[in-house]
Amino acid sequence: MEKRTSWLAYSKLILEKVSFDPKIFRKELRKSLVRLSREEINKLQRWCEENLRPILSYIAASEISDYLAIEQ
Repeated sequence: MEKRTSWLAYSKLILEKVSFDPKIFRKELRKSLVRLSREEINKLQRWCEENLRPILSYIAASEISDYLAIEQ
């Protein structure tokens, strides 16, 4: 039986693969945010802070902040 990958795990995988290009990273992050719950978004932000370069962590924090402001 095949194990299903969560959207959060899939998002991390994609973001890690595109981390070489901030523009593509931002685009993929935006697509990920739509699929994730607020709790998963918080986990993703922590993961970005702990695992990615500072510039990407900054982009993630900015995009997540903007997204959550719109969602309220």
